[in-house]
Order: sequence, then structure tokens, then C-alpha cells
Amino acid sequence: MSPRQLVIKLLDRLERTDAYANLILEKELREQKFSEEDKALAQEIFFGIIRWRNRLDWFIRNLYQGDVDKSPRFVRYILRSSLYQLTFMDKNPDYAIINEAVKLAKVKGGPYWARKVNAILRSFQRNEHQIDLPDRTSNPVEYISVYHSYPVWLVDRWVRRYGIDETILLCQASNKNPELSLRVNRLKTSTTEIQDLLSHFNVATTRSNYIENFILAERLPNLNQFKPFLQGKFSIQDTSAGLACILLNPEPNDKIIDLCAAPGGKTSFLAELMGDRASILAIDLNKSRLNRIKQNLDRLGLKSVQLIQADGTQFSCQKVDKVIVDAPCSGFGVLAKRVDLRWKRTPQQIKELTILQFKLLTNAATMLKSGGVLIYCTCTIEPEENEQIVEKFLLKNEEFYIDSASKYVSQDVTDSSGFIYTFPHRHGVDGSFAVRMIKQ
Repeated sequence: MSPRQLVIKLLDRLERTDAYANLILEKELREQKFSEEDKALAQEIFFGIIRWRNRLDWFIRNLYQGDVDKSPRFVRYILRSSLYQLTFMDKNPDYAIINEAVKLAKVKGGPYWARKVNAILRSFQRNEHQIDLPDRTSNPVEYISVYHSYPVWLVDRWVRRYGIDETILLCQASNKNPELSLRVNRLKTSTTEIQDLLSHFNVATTRSNYIENFILAERLPNLNQFKPFLQGKFSIQDTSAGLACILLNPEPNDKIIDLCAAPGGKTSFLAELMGDRASILAIDLNKSRLNRIKQNLDRLGLKSVQLIQADGTQFSCQKVDKVIVDAPCSGFGVLAKRVDLRWKRTPQQIKELTILQFKLLTNAATMLKSGGVLIYCTCTIEPEENEQIVEKFLLKNEEFYIDSASKYVSQDVTDSSGFIYTFPHRHGVDGSFAVRMIKQ
């Protein structure tokens, strides 16, 4: 099976199941005997098609003679894959991309569909720049939805909130292939040492503008074989996620609860920040995710974390010094990394998530000592899941007040309400929200 054939299989599986794209890809790549180059090619095409689906489907609908929705699914997958490569990639000449698409269509559906696919792709070659897009002036929401490839409902929300120009910048930033963000484990090494190690592999790095021991890299060696990673000298974590941990301001001997711990990046960073001299309870409902956290803690050499399988909305324990609630959310701040979320989420899901988020925050408040610190954070930029949750919580819990984030992190990532608010197009990191509250 070639990487392009695998992509067609992956697209079919994605459409027929509720599984996430990254998990589908990981499972298939484990089973295929691909070279690293072929794995990278399959990933690039698969994620690229998902990211640019709206624009690709606009092309298909403008070129297809008849009702494309009545065609076999494999035809749409082959066309999306080929059009993505013709539009966004230059690794292979156009004729090679078209020839492979025609062969795939012939194998899947016979000569009729092979001719159909060939005609559409040849037409695209000739007429790509003559395909009309929605008019930006008269219908900016549909234009952005098609050209930048986002759901209409989400674009409409952002345009109402940010305006047309900033929405376009946000869409562009969330469509870029993200840089890798590394968190250096200063209990084992230094930022300079990791940068020097990576330079030996011709990997250029830059330091984060916001947290001292975070660095950015365009690529990395295979982590499964890279000794510095296996030895726990660094982790993969976005700077925005680290900001919430800095905001907690953990100190040695603190008793801390991480109420929604998986995948465990914040848990391990908190342990590192305290020199592994604290007591952290990491709570999660999913046992397999807790097992992955344990593997990561073992790799990093951290001993101060106790893992507990429990429902964060119901868990209770003796009063502690600090609680962090990294709440499940829509994930609209991490669309560059989670390319399929834009198509999976709905407005109704956001409403459902806010109910869970408020329950988690309310339960977290019951675990704090007087004077304790409560952090609420998400990886989304939607107000219903962020400041509106906090406003509702403060109305019902008058003993809490906001402690401005500007005391703890750069003012570049804080707003006038004392929240951390990051955006991909403004800060060059994932979109995120965090607030620090004190129990009087």
C-alpha cells in the first residue's frame, strides 16, 4: 500500500467513525511498514485534506458534472487528495499526481470513474484560477469559510467578535503547520544544553518569549529513538499550556490537585517547577490516560505525583493549598494541531461543555483551604467557556476573587480583566485562557 492509498483508507475511516484523525493515523502507521519519509507524506496529505476540506470541496463542486453527493465516497476522497497535492504541494509533478489518482479510481470503481476523475483533475489544471470564490465584500463569512476552510457557523461567531480582518488572521494562523514547543526539564538539564544537542542534528531552535525553559523547533528527530527525550530531559508542550502552571505559582511542600490531569503535561510541569518537592494529586476519569501520565512521569523521573482515577465533578478530599482545573473544552485554540476539531464541534457541544466546566470548577472550589489558589484554564478562545464561566462562578462563590495574571506572567499575554488570553495570530502560541482566583 502506498502512502496515497493509505490516505484514501484513512479518509473513509474518519468519515465513518467518531474517532479523531490523529488517533486513526497513529494506529494505521503502526501497522504499515512505511519509511519515515512515507509516514511524513501520508500525514501531510491526510491532515492537509482535513484542514482544507471546504476549499477542496468548493473546487470539486465547481468542476463536477452532476451531483457529486451521489458519487461513491472513494471518488470524493481521491479528488480531495489529488486537489490538495495539486494546490498545496510541489513534491511531485502534476501529471504524476493525476496518473496515480486515475489508477486508484480505476482499481476502486472501474474505467468510468477513472475517466471522470481524470476529466475533473485536467479541468482543474486548466481552470484553477478561473474558479470563482464567494464574494468577500458582499458575503465575507462564506468567503472566509470557503477560502480559509472553516465551518460557516464558527466563522460567523468570530467575525461578530473580532471583525473580518482579524478573523482572517486567526484563520491563517490556525491553518499553519505548528512549530514544535519543547519544555526543558531543568531538574535534569538546561535550556542551553538541549539547544546544543539539537543543533548537532541540524535542528534550529529559538527560545520562547514567555517562559524561560521553553524552546521552539520546526522539527525533531524521531523521539522514540532520541536519547535526550527518552532520558526525560524535555517534553513536548505548548508555551500556552505552561503559562497556566506559572500562574498557579507552585511552591515546595504545596498540596496541589490537578483535577483534569490527562494528558499530564501540566501535572509534570508543576512537579518540575517545585523541584519534585510537593504533593500533587492527578485526577482523571480514564484509566488508560492515567497510565500514559505514569509512563511520562517515570520518563521524567518525577516522584511527587499520585494518580487517582475519579470523576472530577464528584471527587473530594482533605483541603489543599492549590487546585488547577484544566477543563475539557471545544479546543478552538489548538486548531493548528487538531485539524479535525473544526468539523467535529457544534454550537450545541459548546453549550454541553459549559455545563461540565462549571461543575468541575464548582467542585474544585470545595477542596481549597482559606487563602488557597484556584486556576481555571482551557485551550479555547470561546467566551462561553472562559470568562463567562468565571463570571458565573464568582457570582455564586463570593468568597473568591481574581488575582491578576499580570503579577505572574508577561503583560503581553494578559488582558484588562486579569486573565491570561493567548491567540495564535497575536502571540504565536496556541489559543488559551487561564484565570487565578483566591479563596478569602
